[in-house]
Amino acid sequence: MYNVTVVGLGLIGGSMAKAAKGFRDCRVYGIDTDLSVVAKAAEDGVIVNTAVNEREIVAKSDLIIVALYAKATVDFILNNQKYMKSGAVIADVCGVKTPVVYPVEAELRKDLYFVGCHPMAGRELSGYANSLGNMFCRCNFIIAATPATKRPGVEIMEEFARHIGAANIINTTPEDHDEMIAYTSQLMHVVAVALCDNEHIEKSAMYSAGSLRDCTRVAILNEELWSELFTLNKKSLTKLIDEMCASLQRIREAVDAGDKERLKTIMRGATAAKRRFLNN
Repeated sequence: MYNVTVVGLGLIGGSMAKAAKGFRDCRVYGIDTDLSVVAKAAEDGVIVNTAVNEREIVAKSDLIIVALYAKATVDFILNNQKYMKSGAVIADVCGVKTPVVYPVEAELRKDLYFVGCHPMAGRELSGYANSLGNMFCRCNFIIAATPATKRPGVEIMEEFARHIGAANIINTTPEDHDEMIAYTSQLMHVVAVALCDNEHIEKSAMYSAGSLRDCTRVAILNEELWSELFTLNKKSLTKLIDEMCASLQRIREAVDAGDKERLKTIMRGATAAKRRFLNN
């Protein structure tokens, strides 16, 4: 019997545990510091264990998916690797890769397989109660490998990604992942926070036709998680914030000067870029 363990049964981990059902005819185990969550997942039939004995669960696991915050992910893997059976595959699903992949690879036992992953899916809500078994259907599943990443582990995670419904599997490096995620995800959250960090938000409900709601969709944040993601990826994120500030300044200058032709040029460029994005 193949054993899959999900560590951290929040929104992503809970959804991973639900989606894992049927993978290699596996049994799914769950580990969480909140024992009520473990009990609920067992009651739901998502996991087979009704209590947490990390050492015993880890020791029997063929695939361990760690769905914790970045620093906690590194700590869990390195602190528990002595209990893992030879040949086990360990994957993380954090929103940053460089601060996780390299510290783990530097100290991981050579007979274990570690793969840095990031399924591009989520919800505005959090916690196990909001997890979904179909969360990852049609998602993009990123695998961030290094020269030290062993192919058998990658193959298992590619198989798992297909099982949970991923539409695309993207193989890249931790560095490229973090640079792109800074733009596609983290910067979007920065913009949403900035828009809500404005007194106009308090009286805007009757003045919005939908644009404000769309632009601030991701502004309700888990501040513990996102502050860690922002600071761990600060090099890429601060560069992009600077670029956005420069773009806003160009628009501001054109508005202030009443320069409609310059504004039209900027808008045409943005429109063309968006159309190319939609066609990809």
